[in-house]
Amino acid sequence: MTGVGGAIGVRAGEGRTMAFVALLFAALEAGRGFGEVGVDTLVVSRLGAQSLPHLFVALGMTSLGVSLAYGAALGRVPRIRLLSGILFGAALTLLIERLLMATGHPATVPLAWLTVYTIQAIAVTIVWTMAGSAFDTRQAKRLFPLCTGAAIAGSFVGTLLAGPVASAIGTESLVVLEALGLGIVGALVVAIARTTAVRVPLRRRDRTIMGELRVGFDTVVRSPLMRLVAISYVLLAILMFSVTYPFLLSASETFSNEADLATALGLLAAAVTATSFVASIGLANRVYSRVGVAGAALLLPLVYLAGFSLWLVAFTFATAAIVRFSQQVSQRGLSNAAFSALYNVLPSERKAQVLAFNDGVPGQVGTILSGLLLLAAGSLLARDQVFWLGAITAVACTLVVLGIRREYRASLMRTLRAGLGEQVLEGGPGLAVFAQDPAVAGALVDAMGAPQPGVRRMAAELLGRTSSDRAGPALIRAVDQDDDPTVKVAAFEALGRLGGPPTAGPAAIDHLTDPEESVRVAAIHTLGSVADDFERMVRDSPAVFDLARDPSPAIRAAVACVLSARGPDPRSTEILDALLGSTEQEELVAGLDAIRHLGDPRPIDRIRPCMVDPAPRVRLAAIAAVAGSVASDAVLPELIAALHDDDGEVRLAAASALSVCDAAPPSLIAALAHGDDQLCEAAILGLLGHGPAVRNELIDWTRGRVDRAAVLRWARLGLRDADGAVGPPETIVGFLAAVLADRENRAIGLALQALAVLGAPEAAGVIRRTLKSSDAETRAQALEALETTGDRSLSKALVALLDDEAPGVQDRHDVVRRLVDDGDRWISRLAVAAGDERTDMPDSSRTLGDLETMLSLRRVPLFVGLAPEDLQRIAMTATEHVYPPGEPLIREGDLGDELVVIVEGSVRVVHLDADGTERIIRTYEAGDHIGELALLRQAPRAATVVAEAEGVRGLVIGGEGLRSILRERPEAAMAMLATLAERIGMQQDGR
Repeated sequence: MTGVGGAIGVRAGEGRTMAFVALLFAALEAGRGFGEVGVDTLVVSRLGAQSLPHLFVALGMTSLGVSLAYGAALGRVPRIRLLSGILFGAALTLLIERLLMATGHPATVPLAWLTVYTIQAIAVTIVWTMAGSAFDTRQAKRLFPLCTGAAIAGSFVGTLLAGPVASAIGTESLVVLEALGLGIVGALVVAIARTTAVRVPLRRRDRTIMGELRVGFDTVVRSPLMRLVAISYVLLAILMFSVTYPFLLSASETFSNEADLATALGLLAAAVTATSFVASIGLANRVYSRVGVAGAALLLPLVYLAGFSLWLVAFTFATAAIVRFSQQVSQRGLSNAAFSALYNVLPSERKAQVLAFNDGVPGQVGTILSGLLLLAAGSLLARDQVFWLGAITAVACTLVVLGIRREYRASLMRTLRAGLGEQVLEGGPGLAVFAQDPAVAGALVDAMGAPQPGVRRMAAELLGRTSSDRAGPALIRAVDQDDDPTVKVAAFEALGRLGGPPTAGPAAIDHLTDPEESVRVAAIHTLGSVADDFERMVRDSPAVFDLARDPSPAIRAAVACVLSARGPDPRSTEILDALLGSTEQEELVAGLDAIRHLGDPRPIDRIRPCMVDPAPRVRLAAIAAVAGSVASDAVLPELIAALHDDDGEVRLAAASALSVCDAAPPSLIAALAHGDDQLCEAAILGLLGHGPAVRNELIDWTRGRVDRAAVLRWARLGLRDADGAVGPPETIVGFLAAVLADRENRAIGLALQALAVLGAPEAAGVIRRTLKSSDAETRAQALEALETTGDRSLSKALVALLDDEAPGVQDRHDVVRRLVDDGDRWISRLAVAAGDERTDMPDSSRTLGDLETMLSLRRVPLFVGLAPEDLQRIAMTATEHVYPPGEPLIREGDLGDELVVIVEGSVRVVHLDADGTERIIRTYEAGDHIGELALLRQAPRAATVVAEAEGVRGLVIGGEGLRSILRERPEAAMAMLATLAERIGMQQDGR
């Protein structure tokens, strides 16, 4: 959004909603300004300031009952009908009370005072509820100060005009103007609900009234943050009325004339309002950005503390006005919005109930206590002693708000985790913690009898982490009776972790001749873990004795591990030497796995050559063999070199091994400075555990990543046309925009991983995942959590980038020209092509070039999300093939290992019935791909695919190259799963 809206932080699409909400606040506060000045003047001039403590007690009790009723009604009455009904009803009540004042009855003044202040609490809750429902967490942080500014502007009008209006038409008539403001607010609530996307929770007809009352209470009790907020509400209410009473008492002593008193109160309130407006508009966002909303909430109790300290030195009307002025400016200009933003960590369906509870119970309990304390202090304490009591309360409130500041980040993280629906996340309890519960252990034993092998396997794995007496017998039954080999392996491994019951050794011996090799290997390892006299078992069991000469490398390696479990053994050394001296992959991998299992890679000179073996499996096993051991520092050059490996698993394994070395190798920082994204990702993983040692270098590098992401975003958004589009994915411009987005996301991802290295693991975990959520509120909470995570300067830079508004429409040709000189070779190459206006693949050519092949692949959903490097790898292995009409592309029953992308033409998928009749299953057009199911399963083709009458031009992609991409790129695997799911759904729907 440009113009005035953009200048004050209102973005595109937010203007109408913001205008309605701003009017809502302005109307409420204008009426409130008239009403409060009017009833305060009437009470002080006609009843005396000494009546205020009694009114405070009555106000607290009345507001408590009204707020509880409001909280109960929230879940049972339609939300908008309830909110508007309360406002219209309050307006009507004030009009009736104004008519009663004309009778001169003395009870009408305190009744009007109670009505004005009681409805004030509910009305403020209502408007903040509407604002919180219209804006998410990030919008709230940005726009709530504008709401506060609108409220202050309205209050300025009401308070400034209160004195002149009272002189002209009487002080009693000021309540009529408040009634008018409430009526306008009610109408705006209805208008906002009808014209904006307000999130309104569904009503719960199954919940009793008492249940409704408990919703807010239970949420507050269960939330450490909300408990602290509730305590602060009690203390802040005490503090507010402890300032109000001395101020009004001093004012009544200074101004004896009712009109003069109303004018003085109105002028001070107007000054408060004007200053608060300036603070909310010009200062609030800066304060929130610098210290966060939880930090900004700390200002108010500090102001109270300073005010009571001033009064202890000198109490006059001037100092009373200064303290009142400072307190209300802090509260209205900064504190109200800050405290309201804290509620955005709550689920939207409970926000209103918690707001109502805190305003209605802790807030009103504080009001009652303030009245009682003032009554007691007035008769028991001197004035300076009352001020000491206020200062002590302010100190207590400051400590509570400091606790709120610490808990806010943790609450944001809990909210994000709950939104993900995950039970085990960074910083949370692990599965083993759950498994220690006797009830959980019993459920796991029962799950060992489940019909699904996967359930039984997981139950066995978890039982190995319990201390239940039932675990051992259940696992023994599994190895003896279960017919699934994977469950048996899991059960043996669990028995090994437990140390095994007495029958575990014989059970392992019984399975040394199991037909499944994996079961035999697991039995051997279990035997070594649970048998106290392995040598006797070797003598007594020929099967055990013969295993040392088993043809299977994995079996021999397992025997070597068992023989060495209790110290050096010449037979184990002989087996390992034979395995590591072999040239066969299987034997090398088995020997390296045995060394990893033993955790003592003494033959380091035998391992080093394996780290540069041509086979990725061997390199991976060699790195695993040294990871976490004393040998890892001895092979640092090899581990650093492995960061450049072509195989992604090898790169990540090398990085993990480097992360547990004694010191951070300087070459890792050099890799960050000069490596590509894949190398940087591995290098950052290698720096885990070395954060303090490389802090300054890593901060500088991460700032560079954030700056790079900002440049990429500017360019990506600059490729859009006036309608916000960049063209189809198979066009040059569409491809360029996708590459820019991919590079931008990678830069942001690397920055988040760097934050994890610097001591904030959630940045690369739960926050990174929730930033990708489709729910705007979840993303907003993730940004809010990120802002409080790790290094403050980096976090703020990342949030500013992720929360930045899209720039206006730019000149696409200018953006493309500037990208030609970009340091990324693919961005530069695509920019050159886009500058030549080659936005579509030429139809006249029958031969696909390198770039055209990649563009053709991007027409397929499976490949559209791949980086250009991966697309090029596939394009280089793809071959173009032209199929004449009627020629089969794929034959049913063939053991095919290719995927075919249709570039031109169409095909029909047919199945031959038993009588030889051809049955058409479906057809595919240009841009579709066929053959992926047999490729993934490596099974015979399930149907025949035939070229239609016009013939077909296709790209044939080999299975091994594609499978390697799927292994390294989870996003490509997810795209293929989505395609398969869509096709299965279409088949089930009969399409």
